[in-house]
Parts: sequence; C-alpha cells; structure tokens
Amino acid sequence: MRLKATFTIELEATDYVEAAGHQRALEDKLVALRETFPHSQLRIVTGRERRGARRSARPVNASITGRLHAYPE
Repeated sequence: MRLKATFTIELEATDYVEAAGHQRALEDKLVALRETFPHSQLRIVTGRERRGARRSARPVNASITGRLHAYPE
C-alpha cells in the first residue's frame, strides 16, 4: 500500500531575503523528518495575491445570442 502525506504551510514574506530565511528553516526541519522518512521532499511554490472580486459584470458578446442560423435547404 502506498500513502502520501502532505503538509501545507502558508507563509508571508516581504522580500526574497525573508523568503530564503523561511526556506532555510523548513529545510532544517526536513533533515529531521528524513531520518524517519528518507524520501521526504520539500516543494515551495510562490503565489501571487488573488485579485478582488470583479467590480462589474463582463460585457455580453452581441454575436453570441443562442439563436440558430437559418440555412437554405
């Protein structure tokens, strides 16, 4: 049987120097984890902040009406 465990840690960093500090701290913890689970991996993903909700609805495309085209027989 194969199991996969995932830890999710969300961090805030003001710049790359602070982000590197967080990464070093996580790598130090990973060393201890690898003593028990040698195939443990650390994956760090950077993410942008989400934009706020849309202020206005998308404009409706006038060419998409749902009507069928009349074809000559």
